[in-house]
Amino acid sequence: MLNIERVGPAAVPADAGQAMVPMRDGVRLAADVYRAPSASPGPVVLVRLPYDKDGAYCFMPLIGRYFAARGYTAVVQDVRGKYRSEGATEFAVHEVDDGYDTIQWVTEQPWCNGDVVMWGDSYYGYTAVAAAIGEHPSLRAIAPRVTGSQLSTVLDHGDGTRDVEQTSRKMYFATHYVDAGRYEWEPDWTRRPLRAPFDDFFARIGKRSANFDAEFSGGSRFVPPPVKALVESRPVPALYTIGWFDNCAIWSWHDVRALSRDPGWASCLRLRLEAIDHENYRLRDAPIAPSADHAADPDALQRMLPGYLDPAIEFFDAVLDDSVESFPRVRYEICHGGRRESETWPPRDSAELEYFLTPEGLAAEPPPEPSIAEWTHDPSDPVPSQGANPFAALFDRSDLGEIGDRDDVLRFTGPAVTEDTDLLGAVTLTLSEPTGAHVHARLLDVAGGAAFLIAKGQLHFDAPRATAVLDLQHVAYRLRAGHRLALDVMSSDFPEYVPECPDGGDPWTSPSGPPVTRRITLGGPDPSRLRIGPR
Repeated sequence: MLNIERVGPAAVPADAGQAMVPMRDGVRLAADVYRAPSASPGPVVLVRLPYDKDGAYCFMPLIGRYFAARGYTAVVQDVRGKYRSEGATEFAVHEVDDGYDTIQWVTEQPWCNGDVVMWGDSYYGYTAVAAAIGEHPSLRAIAPRVTGSQLSTVLDHGDGTRDVEQTSRKMYFATHYVDAGRYEWEPDWTRRPLRAPFDDFFARIGKRSANFDAEFSGGSRFVPPPVKALVESRPVPALYTIGWFDNCAIWSWHDVRALSRDPGWASCLRLRLEAIDHENYRLRDAPIAPSADHAADPDALQRMLPGYLDPAIEFFDAVLDDSVESFPRVRYEICHGGRRESETWPPRDSAELEYFLTPEGLAAEPPPEPSIAEWTHDPSDPVPSQGANPFAALFDRSDLGEIGDRDDVLRFTGPAVTEDTDLLGAVTLTLSEPTGAHVHARLLDVAGGAAFLIAKGQLHFDAPRATAVLDLQHVAYRLRAGHRLALDVMSSDFPEYVPECPDGGDPWTSPSGPPVTRRITLGGPDPSRLRIGPR
């Protein structure tokens, strides 16, 4: 039985001023205003989100009051087509123009002194990035968290490879982008083709998502502007917060790499790198106990707010006080270690570590002779993803120890380290002569038979390759004395990522194929290897 709940807008708090903000095409967007105590005009923090400005999920009333108590009038707005706002429900289509028009409206209010900053997570961090693309002269700074300009898209690496598609984009369209509200439901991921439970869902509610259907039309409109549009826009001070365990970090790092190559943006860019997942659960609390669950415990939520919001407020204060040059370039948290500051990421003194994949495991030297390592990939029994919710990877942080015993997983384990060892920087896996269309890799911390995720990466390639280079993104991780580094290589990670499809078909519309043998080469002239460090 498919259980479906539609959630509409929550009540507007009594202390929120209400406004309908006009856009250039006449559509009006609903906003709440939380005034700072000062009677004089002052700076405004703008948040634009599709998750209900008054709902419990994003707790915007608490956030609005928190900013207001620290001298910032907060304007929290439902984006076009969502909850109390007018217009069509369209992902990423209007955010550049609507952000500009909203900032213009804010600057015309008597409580604004002309300075506007933007903050937000995920899609409401993306709207801050989109507003930067719009280049309103009053936008002084942005502080996007766990997001990026290409949010939810499949990144193409330009060399015949691309990232493996996350199932979350289409699931998101069938949850948040059907109409003005949201739908809470769970698909049966065992169904094939993969699209079948979604079509059943739409039949049950008697309507469809234009955003979802456009995914199969060959040219969706619901795609953010390319990162080039951000790089070519007027630079503004930007504080990017990236979570080491965030399933959306790939888009954060995509922005950071592009902006770091541009002199104007590079001088404006600041990084905050934290041991959090997309839902802001922290590694130190994982797995999450009831007392640390800010989604369910009001006391935990109140305790969370300073660490969640104060970094952005400190950054905004520095920008508006013209002291941002003294604001640290990089603040990073080492998993199982402390917090650090650096002028660069990775830090200039980071060690470069290299491990070779051998029949015996991870080693400091490549094997003397080439050999083949094989595994059996069964599309009907894919390697399971690490937890129930990819956005809350730390909530039920899984022990992946037994995954290494599967026939469809190659596990390479290194020797135990004799002292605490900090892994800092980019993680890159090069696989020699891989077969198949999908390759997934997980970097693990192994101790006492248990294995926990450090980082992961995945790659799709359509034609045979001499090598496949997987980007496992970046880490700041302390491998404690006695622990071992391990690497899993496989062909699936489901249901977080779409399964490999036989004969190059669409995994959303094709059945599962038969079991197949996959392989990589160990040793040889270009050996399979793992590198951690500066890049």
